[in-house]
Amino acid sequence: MPPEGPIDIFIANGRIVNMFPVDPVNAAGYQEGQGGARADREIDAAGMYVIPGLVEMHAHLRGNGGDLGPRALEYQYLLYMGHGVTTLRDAGSGAGLGILTEERRRSAAHEIVAPRLVLCQRWPLPLRQWDVGNTPESAREMVREFKELGADCVKVSKSPGHYPDVLRAIVEEGKAIGLAVMVDLKVSETDALTASEAGVASIEHWYGIPDAALPGSQNFPTNYNYWDELDRFRWAGALWTEAAEHPEALSKVLDVMIANGTNWDPTMVVYEDNRDLGRAVTLPWHQTLAHPAAIEGLWPNAAEHGAFKREWKTSDEVRWKQNFQIWMRYVKEFHERGGLLTAGSDTGPMGGPALIRELELLQEAGLHPIDIVRVATTNAAKVLGLENHCGVRVGCAADLAVVNGNPIDNLKVLYGLGYGFYGIADPKEQWKQGGVRWTIKDGVLYDAPALLREVLWYVEQEKNRSATDH
Repeated sequence: MPPEGPIDIFIANGRIVNMFPVDPVNAAGYQEGQGGARADREIDAAGMYVIPGLVEMHAHLRGNGGDLGPRALEYQYLLYMGHGVTTLRDAGSGAGLGILTEERRRSAAHEIVAPRLVLCQRWPLPLRQWDVGNTPESAREMVREFKELGADCVKVSKSPGHYPDVLRAIVEEGKAIGLAVMVDLKVSETDALTASEAGVASIEHWYGIPDAALPGSQNFPTNYNYWDELDRFRWAGALWTEAAEHPEALSKVLDVMIANGTNWDPTMVVYEDNRDLGRAVTLPWHQTLAHPAAIEGLWPNAAEHGAFKREWKTSDEVRWKQNFQIWMRYVKEFHERGGLLTAGSDTGPMGGPALIRELELLQEAGLHPIDIVRVATTNAAKVLGLENHCGVRVGCAADLAVVNGNPIDNLKVLYGLGYGFYGIADPKEQWKQGGVRWTIKDGVLYDAPALLREVLWYVEQEKNRSATDH
């Protein structure tokens, strides 16, 4: 629905229990005493916009004591909550299930300030041992082990889990014991057709979708090496262009995914620096909200996933710009034909601002901002099985973001601390512009700018610590 208001929203016991329109026409029809009971607490959000709490569908939480410092988890949680994110699906993290299952409990009990956590165990476990879970029988056993460890879902990455017979076993066993399967197909033995027909819940990124439309293999250079990440990402930038030569085959891939109810979570933002590296390394919030370790991760490092740009040429950026144009066209088509689209960032510690940028990229792809809000909220809730997270309506869970501005007119108002107005507003006054004013999770109210001020403080402490350590 388009925006409507003003409306008084009543919340009790974590649910929206009533909504009263107070525009002049409706207000004139109320008799004395109508309009709802008095509340124990009231917030004045006059002129602001209320949307469902955002859902981050592809996060990678890092644990305390690692590269993000002693309070890494709190730092990441506050950055998300400060941007109106009330639910987060972790797609296999460095923090580990042993820690995150307890964090999930504490979040649900409101013992910590954190989004609701949905935890996917990455496959295989342990990593880098491909003889583990490499047959259908051992795969079923491993899925049962993940369930015992407390996982909510399984995330299959580049591994024996991409063997079609093994993937089918993972999905079948997961369905039997209540674990959904998300897949990051990369360049593998399984494409989107095989994965969707096997019954996976969601396909991440875009690998496997254009691949499935090719009549044979992608036209790799003869010296291509998948495990050289410069090769891998450079030539991934040509894949949509090759697939676009077979539009009927691509349309069939979407047909199958839509018919099977397969979710597509494209995570465009994590690839955006491939089309404009200069933009990526000069984002304004990198100076204040980003942990120094996250900034270091932008530079080439052969031992770090994604830090592959030891060289990056005009031809690479042009190839990726063309790749994005075609990719976005099919994201839009998938959505318009009824496909179940969601939003995720896959950007590690910068997930709050990065998720907002993902929404902007969905608008660039041609989606209407009203639909983008649905994609990033109730669509995601459907994928995660959160039946009570059904939007801003009576009876639904009170997971909300109160936004200082109209996101339907300008998604930039969702950026915290006024970063959506960077370069427009006076830097000293920028913090007054836009941003989520309050994040509400299960009816519990959080001051979003205050959460981000905690992030600013922590980043400064970590910069000082880093300088001392060096």
